[in-house]
Formats: sequence, structure tokens, C-alpha cells
Amino acid sequence: MNTPSILALATGVPSARHSQQEIFGEFIRLLSQKTGKLDARRARAMQVIFERSGVGFRHSVIGKGYFDTEKSTKTRNDVYMAEALPLGEKTIQCGLSQAGYTPQDIDDFIVVSCTGFNIPGLDLLLAERLGMRSDLRRTCVLGMGCYGAFPGLLRATEAATLRPGRRALVLALELCSLHVQLEDTAENVVSSALFSDGAAMVLVGDVAARSDSGIGAPRIIHSATHCDYKTLRHMSFNVTDHGFQMYLSSYVPELLAAKIDEFVDELLAHQQLTRLDVRFWGIHPGSSKIVDYVQARLGLSDTQVECSHAVLYQYGNMSSATILFVLEHIQRCNQPSPGDYGVLLAFGPGLTMEGLLVRW
Repeated sequence: MNTPSILALATGVPSARHSQQEIFGEFIRLLSQKTGKLDARRARAMQVIFERSGVGFRHSVIGKGYFDTEKSTKTRNDVYMAEALPLGEKTIQCGLSQAGYTPQDIDDFIVVSCTGFNIPGLDLLLAERLGMRSDLRRTCVLGMGCYGAFPGLLRATEAATLRPGRRALVLALELCSLHVQLEDTAENVVSSALFSDGAAMVLVGDVAARSDSGIGAPRIIHSATHCDYKTLRHMSFNVTDHGFQMYLSSYVPELLAAKIDEFVDELLAHQQLTRLDVRFWGIHPGSSKIVDYVQARLGLSDTQVECSHAVLYQYGNMSSATILFVLEHIQRCNQPSPGDYGVLLAFGPGLTMEGLLVRW
């Protein structure tokens, strides 16, 4: 039985791109408008958080002034549905066309998101817009946060393995900017300095059926997950009357780093490998601090985590889509050779660690 491979990979972002300095200025303006004039010392402390985030630019479906008036959760979700459909369609079409496929070639469709919801959902609405087949198998992976692409990829891998010859498409799409909260708590300022909008698609199937001759398709070798239920309170995304409220404890980087080496070593041991056998590392850049802590714990070089930092700087944290941006960056900029191993890592509520071992 052939091991499923990644046959196509593409990313997409909204057209509006803002610098971190622009976003900070708008955040301070809106916060002052809501709460009154900010203390200069407090404003400077917020600015330091933005400057040290590792983020240089972010894309968003909303523009300056959108939050001048309070926006209900329904209003924000309506924007999500209106903007997610064209972004998802464009990203999918880009990836399929580059690899020589059409929407009619897709047998399974998995949509991953935690920033909006509707029935019928993106799976059905995109299938209609793209002209997918009526016997398409659909799955929605909702509310899993920044590691959501991994359960989506696992579902796609299982589909391709159980039904050889079938192709499974994963779309991870997040519009985090819709859920800005105008509060001056440290946790909210950190979230406001990080999150952004983006989408990524991955097509999984039998590499023997690949229709192009581009960069070698990485095979999905093994996956692993670990959740520490004692740390549930350190990360959450709660529904409020005015959007979803993100909470990130300042202890998250330290808590993740404390167990990441054992987690990675077990992932690799399943294939009789060690960290020295891995050439490429994709760490979900939830923040620059998370990447730095994981890098130090695993003993990685700056070069080995450059792709994670580059994605964070250029795009910010796009929740579940981000790790696929990192993989795309690895393939495009580093041009892996046949036989190279790569490890992808993502983290989210739980706290949960997800790992994927691939080989080109």
C-alpha cells in the first residue's frame, strides 16, 4: 500500500496588507475611543508587546474604521461567510491548477476553521461554487484552534489510505481579525499583536497519480498528538456577544517547551529516527517566543527555524492555516531533496501538541 503524499499545496491571503505599526496605531486609537485617554506608560507597554511579537505585517478582510462602532458576533460572522468563500475558492483553485487538477478530481473535502460558522457551511458552499461532484465526502473540523490543520490532514490521509486512488482536499481558513477585542489586559494585547487572516489548501493522495513534475511530493509518514488536560485553562477562544475572545496565558511557551523534546523523540522513534535525521523543521509560530522556546529545547539552529519566523513576520498568526504556510515556505525556499525528512509541529487549546513526520 502506497503512503499518501501531499500532491498540491497553496496559500492565500486577503488583499489588504497592513504593517504592525499601522495596526498598533489603529488599536490604540480604538482603545482610547472606547476607554478614554490611555496612560502614556501603559500605551508604551502595549507598543513594546507589538514590537516584540515577531510580526511585521498582517493581512485582513476588514479595513481601518471597521470597529469604530461595536460589532455583534452575528455581524462579524456574516462578514466571515462573505469573505471566506472567495478566499477559499481562490486558494483552492490556485493549488489545484498549479498541480494539474480540477475540483472534479476531488473525492474528499475537509474544511478546517475556528473563526466562523454557518449551516450550510463552507464545505457545501465551496463545493457548489467550485462545481465539485455530488458524491463528494465532506468533513468539517471546527473549533480546534491553531493545530486544526493536523486533524484535517489525518482525516485526508485516512481517506486516501482506506480508498486507494482517491484524492482528499484540506482547506484551513481563518479570519482572526474579525474578533478583535478592545480591552487593555495583557493577554488581549498579546492576542491583538499576533492574529491575522489567511487560508491554505493541501491535496493528499497517491503520488503515483500526481499529474505534474514539480517539487517532489512529501509523503506523510507518521503523526502524533499529546494533550495535557491539566493545562486547559491556559488557552481559550470563548464566544461572547461581540465576537470570539482569545485568551493566551503567558505560561504557554514554557509549558509547551517543557514536553516538546519527549514528544518529538517519540514521534521520530516510531520510524527509528532521531532529531539528527531531520533536515527541515516547521514550528507553528504562535508567537516568536513559542518558536524560540521550542528551538532551544530541541537544540535547533537559527537556520532550522527561519521559515517559522519568516511566516510570522510576513503574515502573523493565522491560526490553523499557519503551519501550512510554513510548509509552503520550506518547499519554495529550501527545495528539499528526495529522502529529506521534515517535522511539522503545531500547538493549541488543551494544551495540545500535534506532530507530523514527512519525507520528500
